Amino acid sequence: MNNEQFKQLLLLSEGETLDFKATFYHPNNYADLLKDVISFANSHANGSKYIIYGVKDKETGKELFGIETFIDQSSIEQLIFENIEPLLNVKLHAVIYNEKKFHVLEIIPSNKPYLMKKKYKSGLEKGFIRIRRGATNDFITRVDLDKMYETDLVELKILDGALYATKPSTGCAQLRCKLSNYSNKPITITWGCLEIYENNQLLTSHRLYGTDGNIVGADYQLKVPYKDEIVDHFEFGFSSSQCIPLGIDEDGVTEKKLEYRVLFIDANDKEYHATNLNTFILIKGDFLWKVRLNK
Repeated sequence: MNNEQFKQLLLLSEGETLDFKATFYHPNNYADLLKDVISFANSHANGSKYIIYGVKDKETGKELFGIETFIDQSSIEQLIFENIEPLLNVKLHAVIYNEKKFHVLEIIPSNKPYLMKKKYKSGLEKGFIRIRRGATNDFITRVDLDKMYETDLVELKILDGALYATKPSTGCAQLRCKLSNYSNKPITITWGCLEIYENNQLLTSHRLYGTDGNIVGADYQLKVPYKDEIVDHFEFGFSSSQCIPLGIDEDGVTEKKLEYRVLFIDANDKEYHATNLNTFILIKGDFLWKVRLNK
């Protein structure tokens, strides 16, 4: 997370995707950390959730205290991995802003509901579950669970992590994905994008324009019947200028270790995520003209 992203979060108010805390949790109070993570992970709000440490949200504005020292990221991620199920993707970002230190805990849910898989040493019981509702952590209801399970009946996967931008005339790059609809209702994907990261830093973003042989553009929609799935090369917009931040060389490859994140949104504003760390990228033809120009 860079300073600009951090600055944008500071402009927002506490709610189902964001919370501010003046200090980080003391190890004796890690039960509170687990409770907060579970609550945010189960929130119905779309996208990543954030807890920012070193900031107090007051009526007069944000007061930036900062924290004394950074916490070891791996220890926090391991704590969450060992105690919360199913597997939850979290990232503890270290940020220096206005010469002060801050932590941002990013919670990236993909398989709700989340709960405690065992009793924690401080008395947090196995099966504990909560949800973030508004700006507070609340008890979960049957309606909440029904909504979660309905969403989780749709699964998005990146199949091989190979991104090919080899047909410049299309203005797109291809990534093979599978979208499975296990529910009893058809869904329509109305928006999608591919984001490419290096070390959690967003490098490029690519809008979904269609599938192999059916490139429509920004108005593309994908209908998936119930109890059905689509396996295809999805077409994402790509330009020669995007080769530069990706570190593409004249041979059309990169030495950077990239992460692909695909996001689809359906007509009911439900989100479907997929991530792949085992990535490969190949660029050919006129997509490389800016790379060659820079040489």
